[in-house]
Amino acid sequence: HNQLVPAIQHFRKCKTLVHPNLLKVYATLDTDYPNGDGPPDLGGRPPHQPLGSDVLTTGDLLIVTERAIPLEDYLDSLPASSENANKVSWGLHNLINALGFLHNTAKLAHGAICPSSVYVTPSGDFKLFNYSLLTSIGISDGGGGPTPLFRHLEGAITPNEYRSPERLENRWDAVSTSAVHTMDSFSLGILIEHLYGHPGSGTGGKIPLKLQKAVQRLVTPNIRMRPRVLPLLKCPVFDAPYIHAMDFLDTMSVKPAEEKIRFIQSLPELLGRGVLGRDVAVYKVMPVLVGAVTTIAGTDGAMQQDVNRREVLATIPPLFSIAENHLRADPDEFKAALTPIVEVLFKVNDRGVRGALLQRSALYSAHMDKAALNISVFEPMCSGFTDSSGALRELTLKSAISLVPNLTPTNLEKLVRYLIRLQSDPEPSIRTNTAIFVGKVAPNLSENSRQKLILPAFERAMKDDFKPCRLAALRAVQSCKEYYSPMDVSTKVMPAVVSHLLDVDSEVRKEAFGVMESFMVILRVESTKMAEEEQRRAAMAGPANDMAGGVPNGVGSAGATAASTAEAPSSGSYLSSLGSWAASKVVESATGTSSAPSASASAGHVSELPSRTSYSAPAPARAAPPAPKPTPVQQQRTPAKAAPAFASLSLSDAKIGGGGGGGGGGWSDDDDDDLGLGGGGGEDDEDFFASFGAKPSSSTGLKIGGVKSASKLGGKGKLVMPAKAKAAPKPAVKKLASDHVDDGWDDF
Repeated sequence: HNQLVPAIQHFRKCKTLVHPNLLKVYATLDTDYPNGDGPPDLGGRPPHQPLGSDVLTTGDLLIVTERAIPLEDYLDSLPASSENANKVSWGLHNLINALGFLHNTAKLAHGAICPSSVYVTPSGDFKLFNYSLLTSIGISDGGGGPTPLFRHLEGAITPNEYRSPERLENRWDAVSTSAVHTMDSFSLGILIEHLYGHPGSGTGGKIPLKLQKAVQRLVTPNIRMRPRVLPLLKCPVFDAPYIHAMDFLDTMSVKPAEEKIRFIQSLPELLGRGVLGRDVAVYKVMPVLVGAVTTIAGTDGAMQQDVNRREVLATIPPLFSIAENHLRADPDEFKAALTPIVEVLFKVNDRGVRGALLQRSALYSAHMDKAALNISVFEPMCSGFTDSSGALRELTLKSAISLVPNLTPTNLEKLVRYLIRLQSDPEPSIRTNTAIFVGKVAPNLSENSRQKLILPAFERAMKDDFKPCRLAALRAVQSCKEYYSPMDVSTKVMPAVVSHLLDVDSEVRKEAFGVMESFMVILRVESTKMAEEEQRRAAMAGPANDMAGGVPNGVGSAGATAASTAEAPSSGSYLSSLGSWAASKVVESATGTSSAPSASASAGHVSELPSRTSYSAPAPARAAPPAPKPTPVQQQRTPAKAAPAFASLSLSDAKIGGGGGGGGGGWSDDDDDDLGLGGGGGEDDEDFFASFGAKPSSSTGLKIGGVKSASKLGGKGKLVMPAKAKAAPKPAVKKLASDHVDDGWDDF
C-alpha cells in the first residue's frame, strides 16, 4: 500500500497541473475506474482506518506523457564536453521555473525534489514530475503542517540527502509555520550539487563559481534563511546565448512581432555556429517555427498584414536549413516534420513565400510522399507557370524539374502543355530554360509524349533569335539522341541542325558541327546494317533462283533457257520484221535523214540470236559480255542447194532494223547493198511497198549471200530481191544447237 497510495495521489494531480516546465500529460486511465470516478479522497480517510485499505489493487494506472527520459539516463548519455554546462544550466533554469509556478501560483510544495522526479525531453528541456507528495502547508489538517499523507510517506519516497533537517527530525511545527518554498529550496540546493558534480555536466565536477554562494544559502539548516527559488534566475550563470535562445523559444508566442522576426532571422547564425545543437534544432526550434507559420497561414487575412508576411518569410530559411542539415539522414523523420508545413506554405498566396519554397523544391521533393507532391505541391505550383511575374515563371520552371520523377502520368501531360506554352514566352531566358527542361524531362515522358514534345520543341528553339536558346536546343538535341530513330535523324533532326552550320554566331556553328558529326556516326552504323541486311536477303534469294532457272545466280538464265528451248517461228515473223524495216525507211525518206552505218552490218557475218519471244532483260547491275568471235562452224558457207531456215531468224534478231545500235533503227546504205535492196532508191522502195498487196512467196525462195535472187518484186505475189553485182558472199547463218548455252549471249 505504501506504493499504491502515492501512485494514486500522483495519478490524480498530474491531470490538473499544466505548465511548460512540468511534464506534459496527454491522457490517463485507471482500469478499475474507466469512467473517471476514482477511489475516495485519501485525505478524508478516518483516523482508525489503515492507509490504503479502501483502494482496489486489481487494476492498472496508465499515464501517457510527452516523450522524455529520466534525468540520470540523460546525464549518462552526455559526451565529455564543456558545452554540456550550458545544457545543465538550462535544465536548472527549467526546474526553477517549475518550482516557482508551484510555490507562487499553485501554493503547493512539491516535497519530492530529487533526480527521480526530473525527466528530460529530446530537446533538452528538464521537466518536473512525480506529484505523489504534493501538499499544501498548514491548511488541510488545521494543525499548521503538511498533510498526514505527506508525513506518512515522505520518508519512503524522498531520499534522505534531499530531505531538509526539519523533515529528518519530524519538526512539522517548524514546517507548518514557514513559507511554502522552504522544503523544496533545500532539496533544490542538493540537486544542483548533483547536477554539476556529474561527469557529463562538463564542469569538472564543480559547481560554477557564480552559483556557489546561492547554493550555500539554499542548503542552510536555518529554515527561515532559505531564499525563494525564483529570484535565482538572475544568477549570471544563466547569462549565455544558449540559455537566452532556449528561453526565447519557450516564450516566443507572447513576444512582440518585431522581436520574433529579429530572433528568427538570427537562428541560421545560431545553428551555423553550433550554439544550438541538432536535438534543439529538430525537437524545439522546428516545432516552434511550424506552430508560428501554421497560426498565421490558418488565419484569414493574416498574410495581408506586412508584419505577419515578414515573419513567415523569415521562418522559411531556418526551417529548411534544419531539415537539410539534421533530418535528411532519416527520411521518415523528415517526412513527418516537413510535410505538414510544406502543404501549409503552398496554400499561402504570396509571391515571396512561393519563391522561397520553389528555391528549395529539390530538398522536399526527394523526401516527401509521392501523393503529397502531386496533390499538395504540384497542383498549386502550376499557377506559377502563368503568373504575370517573369521571375516567378522562370523559378517555377526551374524547380519543377525536381518533381518530374514523382509526377503521375496525368500531371506529366499537364506539365508538357505548360512547356509548349512557355516556348512562346516573351522572356528569352524562360525560352532557353524551357529547351533545357525538355532535354532533362525526356527520360520520364511516355513514348507518345516524347514524340509530340521533344523534336518540335527543339526545332522551335533552334529557330529562336536568342543565341543561348539556340545553343541550349542543339545541346539538348544531342543529349536526347537515344530517343530518335535513324529515320528521324536523317529526315527531321539533321535538316533542322544543318542550317546552323553557317549560323551568325561561331559558338552555335561549332555546336552544330559537333551535333552533325555525332549523328553521322549513327547514320553510318545504320547504313552498314542496311547493307548487311541487303546482302543477307540476296544470299537467301540466290539458291531459290538457281533452283528455278537451272543456272548459276547472276547469269541470264531466262535468256539462255529461251534460246535453247524456243521453237523456230514461222515465216510470218520474218515478214513482220521486214515491215518494221520498211516503216523506218519511210520515216527516213520523209525527214531526209539516213542512218549511220551499223557496226553489225559491216561485220560481214550474222550470228544467230535467241528468239525474241523468249528473251528476258538481264539485271542492270551486270554488264553484257562482249560478243564472241564467230566459230568455224559459223564461218562455213551454206551449200547452194540447201536453203537456210529463215523461219528461226528475224531482222531485229540480226540487229537489222529497230534493234541496231545506230540512228535510223540500225539500217544504212551498206545494209541495202548487202541485201541487194539498193541503198534507198526511190523506184525500188516504191515497188517494195507495192508488193505488200501480193501474196507472199515461200520462204525458201529468198536467199542471202551467194544465192541468186530476182531483181524486182515479180508477179503472182512472189517477193524477189535483186542480186547485187560483184557482191561479196556472206557466211551462212547456222542455227545453234540448244546445248550451246555458253556462247556469250546468255548475259545479253
